[in-house]
Amino acid sequence: MSLTTTLPSAPARLPGVPFAFAGGYGPHCGGVHALVRENGGRVWARLAAPLEGSPTWLHLAEGGRRLHALLEDSHELASFAVDPDDGALTLMSRVATGGTLPVHLAFDDNAGRAREAWIAHYGDGSVRRAVVESDGALRAPDRSIAPRPGAEPHAHMVRRHPRWPLMLATDLGHDLLRVWRVDEGGEMPIELEGLSLPPGSGPRHLVFHPTDAGQLYLLNEAANALDWLGLDAAGRLTHRLRISSLPAGFEGLSYASDLLVTPDGRRLFALNRLHDAIAVFDLDADGRPSWRGEVWAQGSYPRSATLSPDGHELWVSLQRSHQLSVFRLDGEALPRFDGRFIAMPGAACVVFR
Repeated sequence: MSLTTTLPSAPARLPGVPFAFAGGYGPHCGGVHALVRENGGRVWARLAAPLEGSPTWLHLAEGGRRLHALLEDSHELASFAVDPDDGALTLMSRVATGGTLPVHLAFDDNAGRAREAWIAHYGDGSVRRAVVESDGALRAPDRSIAPRPGAEPHAHMVRRHPRWPLMLATDLGHDLLRVWRVDEGGEMPIELEGLSLPPGSGPRHLVFHPTDAGQLYLLNEAANALDWLGLDAAGRLTHRLRISSLPAGFEGLSYASDLLVTPDGRRLFALNRLHDAIAVFDLDADGRPSWRGEVWAQGSYPRSATLSPDGHELWVSLQRSHQLSVFRLDGEALPRFDGRFIAMPGAACVVFR
């Protein structure tokens, strides 16, 4: 049986033009949703592409003309064409990823038009390559990077460096940040030393400093901690600082989830599930993070957050509340909830067009 199934389908025509797409967990999600703004300003989510499986991570590519959705429950990847005028989605392909529980993918955006994507699998710990077809759809993965030896590897995020030919991935199960040198000619990446973290860290998500290629930040799910790291062009990592993602004195149970940096490199946002708050860190001129404060996420289990294209809003996906909450970002102040909730079953992620 072929691993690749091409399933052309008629695009779903929606009232209004979608300005973003959302994915979620569970049987009530039903597929990829489009976020539409009515004339009065009200935002609502409509099912745009019915899918079995949970579209828990979305990625827009080729200037917003292609949408890729990881279906975590069914271990698949779906690719859609996005109509440039009305945002309607047409299913181009749906393929098995070859691993279990795919949770994140990264494109080689440095090389002009992306030629490949790498997919992190939480279930088996593998990182697998999917080639981009000429029409922008993704082929079933043809190459795999195995996890390091040991029990319960959990690859949670993979990212390409924005400037250097490097790729990084978190292994939550092995408390490890892995690094590879990438060959733009299509050869397999060469693994470098990486960085071992204290036992029980659970590295989950990372972001690169937007203006300094030699700095990145790592959020640890189990330890509820933020790491400030240095990186050079040879792929060598150095640990600079660790601070808690929770307020001083907190003693309850919490799991850190997502991490965002503002485009000006002056602020970080970290999400904490169960504590259900957005932690805010200031970044000084040399990139050092310091605790600024926190705000309630306005619901249960904030899984991810997304900045609006203008940088003035923070959209939070509240998985167990089945909704999105929207916060206003005003200068140096903490995020301010603007009163908007958007119903979204099993909310997991939002991507803006």
